[in-house]
Amino acid sequence: MSIFKCKMCGGTIEFEQGATVGVCDSCGTKQTLPRLDDDRKTNLYDRANHFRRNNDFDKAAGIYESILNEDTTDAEAYWSLVLCQYGIEYVEDPATHKRVPTVNRAQFTSIFDDDNYKSALKYADSFQRSIYESEANAINEIQKGILAISQKEEPFDVFICYKETDNNGRRTPDSVLANDLYHLLIQEGFKVFFSRITLEDKLGTAYEPYIFAALNSAKVMVVLGTKPEYFNAVWVKNEWSRYLSLVKQSGGKKMLIPAYKDMDPYDLPEEFSHLQAQDMSKLGFMQDLIRGIKKLTAKDTPTPTVVKETIVREQSSSGGANVSALLKRAFMFLEDGEWASADEYAEKVLDIDPENGEAYLAKLMSELHVKKQDDLPNCERPFDNSNNYQKAVRFGGESLANELKEYLNIIFKRIEINRKEQIYLSAKLTMKDALTIKSFKVAIEKFESIKGYKDTNEKITICKGKIKELEEKEEADRLERERQAEQKRIAAEKAAKKRKKIIAITTPIIVACIAFVIVLTTVIIPNQQYKEALGKYSDSIKAASVGDTIKFGYYEQDNNTSNGKEAIEWIVLAKDDDKALVISKYALDCQRYNSAYTSVTWETCSLRKWMNGTFLNAAFDSGEQRLIQKSTVTADKNPSYSTSPGNNTTDKVFLLSITEANKYFSSDSARQCSPTAYAKAQSAYTNTSDVICCWWLRTPGYLSCFASYVDYNGIVSYDGSTVNYYNGVRPAMWIDLSK
Repeated sequence: MSIFKCKMCGGTIEFEQGATVGVCDSCGTKQTLPRLDDDRKTNLYDRANHFRRNNDFDKAAGIYESILNEDTTDAEAYWSLVLCQYGIEYVEDPATHKRVPTVNRAQFTSIFDDDNYKSALKYADSFQRSIYESEANAINEIQKGILAISQKEEPFDVFICYKETDNNGRRTPDSVLANDLYHLLIQEGFKVFFSRITLEDKLGTAYEPYIFAALNSAKVMVVLGTKPEYFNAVWVKNEWSRYLSLVKQSGGKKMLIPAYKDMDPYDLPEEFSHLQAQDMSKLGFMQDLIRGIKKLTAKDTPTPTVVKETIVREQSSSGGANVSALLKRAFMFLEDGEWASADEYAEKVLDIDPENGEAYLAKLMSELHVKKQDDLPNCERPFDNSNNYQKAVRFGGESLANELKEYLNIIFKRIEINRKEQIYLSAKLTMKDALTIKSFKVAIEKFESIKGYKDTNEKITICKGKIKELEEKEEADRLERERQAEQKRIAAEKAAKKRKKIIAITTPIIVACIAFVIVLTTVIIPNQQYKEALGKYSDSIKAASVGDTIKFGYYEQDNNTSNGKEAIEWIVLAKDDDKALVISKYALDCQRYNSAYTSVTWETCSLRKWMNGTFLNAAFDSGEQRLIQKSTVTADKNPSYSTSPGNNTTDKVFLLSITEANKYFSSDSARQCSPTAYAKAQSAYTNTSDVICCWWLRTPGYLSCFASYVDYNGIVSYDGSTVNYYNGVRPAMWIDLSK
């Protein structure tokens, strides 16, 4: 008999191996069962069902998705995703004592049209299908009731999301702040959803219809909190995560505003990293927030952004009017994406008023190709080095300076979170595929570089445990080898006497053979290999044009060493008579830019030594190596930063620089690169579809301990990544057929 935890009450279900339906010993509910092939899968289901029973539907859904990544025909996993999608909680009916579903995440979409529900029916057997269809009918009827009630509710302007009570049942500071905000908004004429008051007369009824109606009608949600755990509390996250989905679908008609107090903004949920958070401890926070909500809900006619500073400057009436009109034109050009015209009109303003902060703001937005001021936090890179930014802060007044500094903080936070997430995902993949002590140490090193992020401490402990197991096994193997070695030593002593006689006879013959082998390996074979390589590749390389693909050399790529190395494909980037500059079509390996986290350049990095040593000898025989030209590799500077690039080098194999990557590839998509199966096995980090990877460039990043790279969107990262991080490697070289 096998045992599984009930997905409704957490009790136990005993069932025969292979059964797809069982009955809970505790609540007596007949329910479907997953296909449990091993203990690991059983533990995954128990963990996911635990989160779902506690209404943490997003965490549960993530685990069900991981189960489907391994088995796309698991009907129970698809059905479990349906339960998360609609927020299904099973509660006990006091009249019948049976477990019945309640809906905590109502949808406009019918459950019968849900793709996961259709997949569950597709892969279910007849017993499972009957139960799925019965439960779906019950959920559909509940949905109809929720939608009927919600349609009668008047639309809301603002939804206040917060945690009402702490773990001891006491009212939180968040509730007090939310109450103050509620009354201020009510005084301004807004219709506000504030659960403490809005749901006060709904006691004894289900809250979901009213929450659902408010989420769908509100134009703005304010999520406020004083502790990270309050933002991530189950029901708080249930509300804001649902609203975030609505924001994405609204086409800019809805907005979520995070507001925090007495905590570090970097501890806000990662999902808020692209949003402009508000500090509630700042003087005038409530007034600024209400003013912003008025603009978003069109409750008040907003003052155009372009008139922030100019309307209060002491000028003649004609001069002030000119400045105001010119600024309006500049910002209108920005909205239309006419960057040069916007910059030109900002200059006209500065001719009249050389200390106008709004004009410098317009020039900054033109420089960054940003249409609206609120889009500045979405810039890919920080802009604090811009002269226009510095003058906008200097002359724009305290309000504008604070806004621009907050935008920069958001960008820095997003870059740091993305960096940590990349390292975290790479470390998880390394840990998952690790089979040796070295692999687990690599995983630990990656986790320790972002210690404290997510569950890295737990992952480090697991890796150390695996290392201890492997060390114990290695020690046992070592002792066994010593025993066998001693036996061989005794046997070798006996054989040594016999060999002495043989050596006296065979030594002259061996010397002659060695001399022949030396001539063969140093003269005859290399010359023959060179002639073969020249004959093999000459025609194809000479005939190739820029953009064509050629084959040259061999390297392990399919991660199956038993079938030998595979031919390397190269993209021709440039031609010069009988010489061709080529780059590998795929990322052939995954390596660190440098073995240690330290200041380094292409001249001194460990990756250069690896490419011109280990890789060169593994991929090409002596004849092919003679066709590869030694080239001067320039120490190109980073176009965005003044980091020292070191000195020029002379190499056979090298990485492209930022300048060359932009020169030889016409677009981001052209720069996108897939890793080979072997490179992925070496921990090459890929995108969510597992087909595109990041790859190194030789140019330094924004610090000397960072190196630039091309991300999986094909975009060149000028900021770069830490040099001891693992990225894909695309070797480049000049092939010379003119010798």
